[in-house]
Amino acid sequence: MAQHLTDKDIENIVELLDYWPLDQKLTWELLCKAIELQLEFVPAPTRQTLQKYVRIKNAYDQCKKPKSTQVKSTPTQKLPASLKIAQTRIEALEVKNARLEKENAMLLEQFVVWQYNAHKYGLSIAKLNEPMSKKSSD
Repeated sequence: MAQHLTDKDIENIVELLDYWPLDQKLTWELLCKAIELQLEFVPAPTRQTLQKYVRIKNAYDQCKKPKSTQVKSTPTQKLPASLKIAQTRIEALEVKNARLEKENAMLLEQFVVWQYNAHKYGLSIAKLNEPMSKKSSD
């Protein structure tokens, strides 16, 4: 049976991918093992389950993409430990930033579609801006 992931689970998995070491190979199998060990999912979600979630799939693809370009283009030089840590952190943040920019662009595209459909079907700005109703537990 496929495991259902919560929004928090997806966020944690995407965060794991954001900080995946650039010098470490990334595969779905290694990601599943990392999820099981670092996020303590037992059993770990399968590759098929992970690929169903667009955010995870995009983060995985984004993480795979820079590896082929960044690792080869980075000159091999001896760095002090503090600079190596800083370099690793900067690289991870650059990958995370690229992923967030892509996610933002996708959300903006979705908004344009919703905006068009709202106009097409005659929904007013006032209707669209109505606050969500709260569930009553009575």
